[in-house]
Amino acid sequence: MRILFIFFIFYTLNLYAEQRYELNRGISLLDQRSNRTFDILPEQNLQFEIVGEGSWFYRLRVFNADGSEREGQFVSAKSNIDNGFVYATLLDDFANAAEAVAQTGDSLSAGECPPSTERTPPPSDETINASVREDCQIPGTDAAWQAKCEQLYASNIPEEALNYALKVMKLNATSFRTNKCFDTQGLKPSGHPSMMGMTGDRLENNLLANGLPNKCQMVINDTDDRSPSSGGDNCRGRMYYIDLCQGSDAVVVEDYFNLGTGTCRNGRNGFRNGDGLHTTVKGAFFTHNETFDFTNTTTQTAQYRQVASQVARAGGERQATAIHLFGLQNTNNLASVTGKYMHVSPHRSSWGCPSVDPNNYYMIEALANSGPSLVLNWGREGMEEIETCTE
Repeated sequence: MRILFIFFIFYTLNLYAEQRYELNRGISLLDQRSNRTFDILPEQNLQFEIVGEGSWFYRLRVFNADGSEREGQFVSAKSNIDNGFVYATLLDDFANAAEAVAQTGDSLSAGECPPSTERTPPPSDETINASVREDCQIPGTDAAWQAKCEQLYASNIPEEALNYALKVMKLNATSFRTNKCFDTQGLKPSGHPSMMGMTGDRLENNLLANGLPNKCQMVINDTDDRSPSSGGDNCRGRMYYIDLCQGSDAVVVEDYFNLGTGTCRNGRNGFRNGDGLHTTVKGAFFTHNETFDFTNTTTQTAQYRQVASQVARAGGERQATAIHLFGLQNTNNLASVTGKYMHVSPHRSSWGCPSVDPNNYYMIEALANSGPSLVLNWGREGMEEIETCTE
């Protein structure tokens, strides 16, 4: 009985040690009682216990440096916990106490036994902030980001398109989950100028290993809205460039993108995902994290040298700024191998690349600098459910 009692104390203390943590970097917490988000730093010497969890967040008890518990109902994204928590050094004292019990047989006095460490069941409702719509509650984002996300619903972006883009971002917030379809038909060879040495393995297991890096900027192309077209060619759609990190309010820039001639000229090839069709393809893409000069991949060298000069006059590098797109779905997974890039362009139509005005070169650079980033070619019809390609 004595041996069993000692083992029980030691086991209980070890469980407790697994539940009490301190920080090795700053994290953000949300107090659900006050609905306030605030930053916690390591030098505050706080400690934490995990008392419950949802699919992407943990519920926490928070203790001050003097051991007293802070009032509140605290939650934080799992990515914060996984990257920011270390075992609390205070627990070395408990481990030493357990070792002393094992050696001397002395039991702990009343009040020294740690509380039960059994976790509470996960909450049935994983919406942690009732004041913010669930679509905007993306793991790894803070209250300021979510407030700006809410502002997007007052913009001209079609709500269905915005919901779709945010769903893609949420599914891939902490790991690359929509990975079932993006490389099923192969990628452009890594030695191609647009790939800059990129491989499927590097994209999936390096750049996207911890989820989509860029939650600040994204692009939504509305293939249904042809209002930017003129002259009857029907070859320009509405493009929305979104930035949720610059300034105090959400930034939404509306302009155009070019559709492929196989799609816009009488729609003869629709939005088919294939080579030689000159079609725009629908679906979600992740970008490369480096730009390249489109002049190096086209036979229209003279025209694109003029484009490069336009970019330089607008403040950019003298190049036809472009970025490689990796299609994530069965509707667009040939985008890489068929070269449907996002690039600046002088043309009113394209062979399927969602090309943009040369003055918007900075958008492509922003997608690359914090990338991979999200680009969505959206339409009310022909959109594959993103869950089809999600693990």
